[in-house]
Amino acid sequence: MKIGDIVTRKIYGEDMQFCIIGFYTNQATGERVAILAILDPSLIVEASVQDLAPISARHLFALTAPFVH
Repeated sequence: MKIGDIVTRKIYGEDMQFCIIGFYTNQATGERVAILAILDPSLIVEASVQDLAPISARHLFALTAPFVH
């Protein structure tokens, strides 16, 4: 599997679709872990490519990480 692949996983007994956006290795177990973005048809939008701006995965995770005091 690679970044950009669409995969499924059972969540609460239901098949959900995800896009692989990255990987990391669990330091405790050595297991390779995929970082997934959920694909929800109700949240899919379209936009002109000219309106889009690239963002790094590192910046994306910084935006979504919980704030710790």
